[in-house]
Amino acid sequence: VSIAIVKYWTSMIIMASIACWVYLFASNPTVDDYQSRRPGCIIFTFIAMDVLHPCIYLWTVGNKIKDEEMAKMSCLQKLMNVGWWKRKMAVLILNEHVTNVFRFVNPAYMFCLPILVFYNSYFGAAGGFALVAVGAGH
Repeated sequence: VSIAIVKYWTSMIIMASIACWVYLFASNPTVDDYQSRRPGCIIFTFIAMDVLHPCIYLWTVGNKIKDEEMAKMSCLQKLMNVGWWKRKMAVLILNEHVTNVFRFVNPAYMFCLPILVFYNSYFGAAGGFALVAVGAGH
């Protein structure tokens, strides 16, 4: 039960992050609305990036499709097979390159956060919350 909760919770966060950006640009905001919504979207995107790896891992951990089975499938069968999609998603996200990018993006964000406070004060509140939530040593 706990794995299912985490799977759906992390998936919801990732989809909500995408919806947040779509809403930001599709709602035709005024300059003030855009300036107040954009920091929230950026912060929410970093949260979604933190849960992306566990989400993909939990959704693809039970994939049992083998190379021999994939070689026998036609293109249409591959597109209709859930196991093929799980395997492609795992290969796309769960590799060393993407992991290294995600490993350095969040510390870079924390390093740039004091500079971003001069751009918009909302980053200061979010940085303070992140410091309290994560802890000072991280």
